[in-house]
Parts: sequence; C-alpha cells; structure tokens
Amino acid sequence: MKRKRKPTINWQKNNWQITYLDTFTLLLAFFIILSGLSQVELLPVDMTDSGLRSPVEGTEKTDHPIGELMHDMEQLLEAEIGDGRLLLEPGDRELRLHFRGSSFYRVAEADLLPVGKAIINRILETTTRLQFYNFKIDVEGHADSTPINTPVYPSNWELSMARAANIVKYFIESGFDPAKMKGSGYGDTFPVAPNTDNFGNPIPENQDMNRRVVIRLYY
Repeated sequence: MKRKRKPTINWQKNNWQITYLDTFTLLLAFFIILSGLSQVELLPVDMTDSGLRSPVEGTEKTDHPIGELMHDMEQLLEAEIGDGRLLLEPGDRELRLHFRGSSFYRVAEADLLPVGKAIINRILETTTRLQFYNFKIDVEGHADSTPINTPVYPSNWELSMARAANIVKYFIESGFDPAKMKGSGYGDTFPVAPNTDNFGNPIPENQDMNRRVVIRLYY
C-alpha cells in the first residue's frame, strides 16, 4: 500500500502572506504604543514658585498665574502673614487667603472694621492690577459653633453669609467687576480646628481660628 505524500507548501507562492502578516504585526505594535502614550497623565505645572513672572501685557488674557498672585500677595500682606492673621494656600487653579475673622468684624457682627477695610484695600491693589489674568473671586464666611440668635442674624448661617456679602459689596464699590464676584456663607460646617474639647468645653483659640474669612481667587 502506497503512503500518501504530505502536501508541500510552496513558500514562493505565499510570500505575499508573510509580508502581509509582518505589516499587520508592525501596525498592531504601533497602535499599542500610541494607546499607551495617550494614557500618560500630564502633571500640572507648578505655578507656586515666587520667581515666576508672566510676560503679559495689561490687555491680554492668559492662563492661571497662581505663582504671580502668590508672590504679590506675600509682599503686600507680609505683616498679616508674619503675625499669623493670614494664611496663603495655593492650589492648582486657585489661591486661598485665610483671615482671622477678628481682623474684619466684631463678635456677632458683620460690619467691616477699619482694619479689615485696610486689608481689602491692599488686596485690591493686586487684584485690580492683575484683572487681565481673568480670575474670579469667591468670598467665604465661616463661623464657630457658638449658637447665635439675634433679630438681625437668627443663626450662624445668616451671619457668615452677611459677612461674605459685605466684603463682596466692598470689592464691587471699589471698582471690581461684579460679574467676577460671589459670596458664600458656610456657618460652622467647615471648622479648621475643634471648637470644643472632649468634655464639650469651648476652646477660645480654636473658635477664633474658625471665625474666619476666606478670599478665594480662582479660575
């Protein structure tokens, strides 16, 4: 009985298949590499270096120069930063200015004190000069947990909102664009330190920290 001969592959006739497979493999590898590159996370540029100065004319728009704002605020408010009345907190797209409420108001009141107006005037020096950077301002009012109930302010919510609104009003009256302003009242919902100890006794130093104003420059 004769054995059947195995069919032989004519490689010359199938050269086009080899070339096709090679090309397909190369294309597949190329698209895999592209897919990997597209998923690389772009890290935000560090804009907090005090030496960063943007070469921008006063009529141009630009992205968020947090470093430049930080630098100018540190110079203008050096005294407040030095004595602990002000904390600057830079972020990726915002700069937050934390002030002790005692610098702006008397307890349970929302009328701006002369010291508070002087601070805002110095802030306005910078924000007005740099308005072409197109940032906005949100004024946050915060209170401690001591309950308040007066004919004018039935709760800490109304008090914190009135304090923020008065600062917003002062900015607008000083010439800042109203379309770029807003005020927010948070009552005692975001304390930076415990208002009381484990026995429920008030901690005056912490309460003073929690009675604060935050002026947020953001994009």
